[in-house]
Amino acid sequence: MASSPSLLGAAVRHGLVPVADVRAGRVRVRAVSRSNAVHVIEHEGAPVGYVKQAGAAARLDGDDTVAVEAALLGAIAPLQLAPTPILQGGSGSVWMTPLPGVELATVHDPAVLRPAAVDLGRALARLHCHQVAEGGGGAGVPDAPRPWPLLDRLPTSMEGGEQRAETRPILDTLAEPTVRRTLDAARRQWRPTHLIHGDVSPGNVIVRISPSGDVRVGLVDFELGGKGCPDMDLASAAALLGELSPVGDDLAKLCLDAYWAACGPAAVTAPWRCVRALLTAWQVALTHGEDGAPDVTRLLARAVAAASEVTP
Repeated sequence: MASSPSLLGAAVRHGLVPVADVRAGRVRVRAVSRSNAVHVIEHEGAPVGYVKQAGAAARLDGDDTVAVEAALLGAIAPLQLAPTPILQGGSGSVWMTPLPGVELATVHDPAVLRPAAVDLGRALARLHCHQVAEGGGGAGVPDAPRPWPLLDRLPTSMEGGEQRAETRPILDTLAEPTVRRTLDAARRQWRPTHLIHGDVSPGNVIVRISPSGDVRVGLVDFELGGKGCPDMDLASAAALLGELSPVGDDLAKLCLDAYWAACGPAAVTAPWRCVRALLTAWQVALTHGEDGAPDVTRLLARAVAAASEVTP
């Protein structure tokens, strides 16, 4: 993994910062909390570029998340929904421009949340409908990895979680017959048919407010994206907006209505609502431990309820 001095040197080579300002201490490299190693290059306190390198989990699982991110950012650049890749000659990292705005997780004003939900629906429809010419700019765009509940066994990076008391209820839920049947249905639906994000979550949706007050969203962290089932993204968006909805607002409905009005191809189906709840339950269990137990219980109940809707 590249060190801070080497990243500063690369930032100079890419033309992001002048070498004189590096020597003067006006440029710094700061780590960003993400599942993979992400650093931001700041010039006099303002971000001028981000660089992502594969984290420990990706290396354990043999996933080339850097190559995935680079391929997808290049393929969807015309949509202007995500950071723009910065071309550079090295391997093992992907450089990208900053995406101005704040994470959706930090937004609490209903006057911002409502238009953000609408624009998230439109953004996902544009992503899912985006056609990548074979052999052209989309050459090398990979298939998205299957979500771990659809795998026969946990990925190597997750195996340690099997020994934790907080994850035992999740593994027990996976073994329930109705849930197994529902996950089988999701496996049958998983096809590399559309470009997807793969991890639509509050931290990966960036909200931007223009000087005129227009609210737009962008997306970051495409390392789990590629060609896959768009129902996964839409179920994730509906779930996260359901959690963020203030009393009296239905942000998920605003998002879904906007998505379908923009001719988005996905549906919010029971199998994918079940998958999304299981994914979130595992994240909560590992992040919050015993303190997250009530949320895990609630998410597992949601997964079981969705599974009960699937006809045997």
